[in-house]
Amino acid sequence: MREFGESFVSYRPPVDLKAASPMHGRKPNGHTEIALNFITPHQKWGIHSTYADNLLMLTLNRGGPVIWLSEGDAKRAGIEDNDWVELFNINGAIAARAVVSQRVNPGMVMMYHAQEKIVNVPGSEITGTRGGIHNSVTRIVLKPTHMIGGYAQLSYGFNYYGTIGTNRDEFVVVRKMAKVDWLDDEPVIATHGDRT
Repeated sequence: MREFGESFVSYRPPVDLKAASPMHGRKPNGHTEIALNFITPHQKWGIHSTYADNLLMLTLNRGGPVIWLSEGDAKRAGIEDNDWVELFNINGAIAARAVVSQRVNPGMVMMYHAQEKIVNVPGSEITGTRGGIHNSVTRIVLKPTHMIGGYAQLSYGFNYYGTIGTNRDEFVVVRKMAKVDWLDDEPVIATHGDRT
C-alpha cells in the first residue's frame, strides 16, 4: 500500500477517461453543452434501505431523479433550478431534474447514489430510451490496490468492497433538455398483413 502512496489520505485529481469529448455536439438539441466531472456520493436521505418512491420521500425531494450542479455552471449552460437536464457520455445517458446549488463546487455535477429509476424518468434525447441511473455514465475501473490478496479485509472480491474514485469518477456532457418525452405513446406493432 505504501508503494502506491496509500499510507495517508491524499488528493487524487479527476481521471479523464475520454468518455465525454466524443459526445460533444453529437446530437445537438439547441442548448449549450458543458463538460463536468461527474461524481456519485451516497444518497442524501438513505441508502439501500430507503425507497424514494413513497409519498414522504417524494415530498422531501423533486419526485424523481435529480442531479446537483453549481450556480455558475448552471448559468453557463442556461439551466435553471428544476429544469429537466440530460447528462451523457459514450457510456450512456441520464435524464433528471437539476438542483442548482451554491454548495456544489464549479466544474462538477453530482447524482446521489441509488436513486431508483421507477418514478418520473423521461426518455433521453440521446438514446431514445428511458433516462438512466447514476451507473449509466460510469464504468468500473479496477484499482491496483484492490487486487492485493490474502490480507484479511484487503482480500479482493468480484463485488468490490467499496465505492472508490476510479469507479465513480467520470466526465459527462450536461445540457438542458429541449423536449421532455415520457415515452407514453403506444408502440407501433406491425401485423402479418402489413407490408410497410
